[in-house]
Amino acid sequence: MLNMNEVYPGIFRITERGVLGMLKPPVNIYVITGKNGLVYDAGYGDSNSIRKFSKAYKEINRICGERGYDNHIERILLSHAHADHFSGLKNLRKRLGFRVIISHEMKKIISSSRVYRESYAPAKKKIKKTFSGLLLYFTKQVIQKFEFMIYALYWGVSFMDDPDILIDSETKIEINGEEWEIFSSPGHSGEHITLFNKDNGILFSGDNVLKSINVWLGPPKSDLDQYENSLKKMSGLPNLKIILPAHGSPVLKPYERLDEIISWRKKRTDDIVGILRDASPAGISVSGILERLYPSDSRMKKEFASGWIELTLQKLEKEKIIIRDKDYYFYNNSI
Repeated sequence: MLNMNEVYPGIFRITERGVLGMLKPPVNIYVITGKNGLVYDAGYGDSNSIRKFSKAYKEINRICGERGYDNHIERILLSHAHADHFSGLKNLRKRLGFRVIISHEMKKIISSSRVYRESYAPAKKKIKKTFSGLLLYFTKQVIQKFEFMIYALYWGVSFMDDPDILIDSETKIEINGEEWEIFSSPGHSGEHITLFNKDNGILFSGDNVLKSINVWLGPPKSDLDQYENSLKKMSGLPNLKIILPAHGSPVLKPYERLDEIISWRKKRTDDIVGILRDASPAGISVSGILERLYPSDSRMKKEFASGWIELTLQKLEKEKIIIRDKDYYFYNNSI
């Protein structure tokens, strides 16, 4: 059975998924059919994913033929530089002849395994120059490299140092004779872009806007202020009718969903401030905040949530609403 369906007249969604959902979450690739169409995002790069995409793409071409037009696509555009979106670029280009379009910022991140891992590595902490400190440091390095190797094999991660077309993150592109806008939408990641057609009201949101769940946000590449600004920019777009996200189903009430996400992020910031105020004057750690917010949830849920909590704490510290002392955070009662 093909994981493919038409989400808008002439636009098809191919969903790739793995056996283990958390380790390989379902991801969408969009095919904008027509005389000068476009593929948006590349999904996973393992042989099974590429084979299934090719099969679905062949079926899309058959459907287009039945409708009396040829589907001619030479280009594939990337939304952002996360491995579940770029890994298929190289193999899809090789198999189907797509010309790869990425931004200058994306190329800096996905040009090699070393650059990619360094881009998303957490800030380096000072190493204790003792035998146990050095042993712990090198053990962590080996574990991290092993973990990356495993998921890189499972996802079919392949890097792209020779894209066919490099673009600015604020530009326009022609698809089937219509002008589409590409604009920078950082938040989930700094290099994230969004694709929008004003006439038809179609927006490809990548990971920034999902229908029923909240996107992952966490250091070192996510930014809450940028994320809120990107959401507000999307809210201000005219004639917005449908959002096609990188994961999950289409958003059919886009303005309502955008307002909902903005309100939720504000609530979560207020929740953190409230916890810190209640913890005064003893202060509280990230793990303590997680226990307050998710007392009965799984460790995996808490690990997933720790990213946005750390970002919120960084934001509040920058705004001088809270004070940090090593691993503890305190409400700033002087303001």
